[in-house]
Amino acid sequence: MLRPLARCGQVLGHATRVATLVGLILHFALTLLYVFPLNPVKMELGFAANLTIGTYFPQNWSLFAPTPVQSTQVLLVRCLSAEDVPEDSSRPLPSEGWEDVSSAHFKQAQRHRLSAYERLVRPLQNSLRTYLNGGPDLYPFHEACEKGDTRACEARDIALKPRRELASRMFRRVGSAFCREAFPHRRFSAVALRFRERGAVPWSARAEGRSKEQDFELGLFKLDETVTLPGIYEAQGT
Repeated sequence: MLRPLARCGQVLGHATRVATLVGLILHFALTLLYVFPLNPVKMELGFAANLTIGTYFPQNWSLFAPTPVQSTQVLLVRCLSAEDVPEDSSRPLPSEGWEDVSSAHFKQAQRHRLSAYERLVRPLQNSLRTYLNGGPDLYPFHEACEKGDTRACEARDIALKPRRELASRMFRRVGSAFCREAFPHRRFSAVALRFRERGAVPWSARAEGRSKEQDFELGLFKLDETVTLPGIYEAQGT
């Protein structure tokens, strides 16, 4: 009785090792496919990398060539009570009372590279980048659109719309968590979100130059009462 069981255990062990090896090879192959610049192979098989690596293990290598990061993306939040919510959604929101919910965490992540700040800010940071340009796979469409290719502009806009909607849902959760946690004794019903992009200062103007800022209104959202409070927010004022 022991001999067949021993052989069964050996077969199962070999099968487990082979399956693990194949899984690792497939994982790293999809990772390379995901981070590679756009090429014919990626155009044909990129959907598999997006469904796996892009969904569960997203990578962003834009710090390096050929398209290094040239701006900082910041999420601004304004918590609104029922009385503060404008009846006409087309009316501009007040310029005061906005809170920067991302810069402090970015700075802490830069100061403490081995801390958990990098993990805390990554969902927000990736969502901000997704909202801005849709992801590395859309870079060629952005470039072609800037050169006057109308079909590239249409394809980019079609692909960008659902990605921005997904990013906006993440922003709403972050904004709702901030409002509920930073002001625990106040009652809010909505959260206004604003996206701010700060351009990099050229090295030649590093001493006296100032970065250019551009704001984009993300909209007014109902406060999410179900989001889990992370325990990292407090009101600072901007």
